[in-house]
Amino acid sequence: SLQKKIEDQKIFKITDKLKENIQSLVDNNKTNAAIVVGLVNPNGAQFYAYGNMSNANPITVDKDTIFAIGSITKVFTTILLADMADRGLVNLDDPIEKYLPTSVKVPTYNGQKITLENLATHTSGLSEFPVSHCFSDFNRTDDDDASIQKQLFFIECDKNYTFDQLYQDLSNTTLTSEPGLKFEYSTFGSSLLGHILALKSGMSYDRLVEERILNVLGMNSTSIVLSDAQKSRLAIGHLNGQELPFWNTSRPIAPAGALHSSVANMLKFASANLGLIDTRINNAMKESHIIIHDSGLGKAFSNNYTAYISLGWIIATDFGTQIVEHNGETLDGYNSFIALNPSKERGIVIIASASSIDIDVANIVFGPRDDLSRLIWNLLV
Repeated sequence: SLQKKIEDQKIFKITDKLKENIQSLVDNNKTNAAIVVGLVNPNGAQFYAYGNMSNANPITVDKDTIFAIGSITKVFTTILLADMADRGLVNLDDPIEKYLPTSVKVPTYNGQKITLENLATHTSGLSEFPVSHCFSDFNRTDDDDASIQKQLFFIECDKNYTFDQLYQDLSNTTLTSEPGLKFEYSTFGSSLLGHILALKSGMSYDRLVEERILNVLGMNSTSIVLSDAQKSRLAIGHLNGQELPFWNTSRPIAPAGALHSSVANMLKFASANLGLIDTRINNAMKESHIIIHDSGLGKAFSNNYTAYISLGWIIATDFGTQIVEHNGETLDGYNSFIALNPSKERGIVIIASASSIDIDVANIVFGPRDDLSRLIWNLLV
């Protein structure tokens, strides 16, 4: 009803309090970074942006500024899976060996095979990173300079990781638990899933995500490899107040974390996921929100929400309200968060051109833990 719409508009809006909080996070942390937040519901979209693009380009960011979205890429990959399953091209319970070269020895556990659904729900039994990928050794350090040197080392090292190594790492893996049994977050599994879907569709992962999702939603500020025009709208990432070099994740790992986007584009993605715009992937998006597995995280949330896993998304529920969400963080100094409340038709996206050490957006996923996350969760529920 009109009354309900008016009420909703009063409640669901970017308040002065939220703006002040964002300003203080950017100004008081000496981050030199920027934050953009976007809200969407049936009444439309709202944005607030604060901070500069970069030292070289000291203009204020806006809804069209481009950032890396890190692991939010994983839900694009799982929506591709749901879409291909809808088209009858794959089945969720297909063993992954069906789609890989016969030379690849896919590990099993007591005869249990890894399925496409296991990869999408982080229940494959695979480690977070492939063993020969340098990230398998990555540990953050609190020492600022050492931390920056470390990030630079890993950014450089990642560039050389190949599909042959991905296959080798899979062949050499010993599963520690039965596929489908327990949730263990795996970038390795998500990377493999994107690669399998690309192989099956006969095109690169970039092309696949572009054709099946980005073009469908008109997300023309979103891509893995940025055009020159897009690069001119890129906010540079930061760690400890220092700018970091731009990084394109290696091809094998791309489906788990390589997308860049703007908050305006990500609100299109949120709108489609909420069913506010009608497209041919609405069904796949809806299917990607269905709870499949317990996360084993229990009450990891500070507001009595319990975490479950759907196809790629984290589902937080207090068994009345369900929040569909994911976060992202990259080594070149960005972190991000997207959340949807399907029953209230609300979506929120927030991205910072800073590491979560400096401005913590990614951990909003775990519920209210500081002023910013409290303000965001209050808007969601």
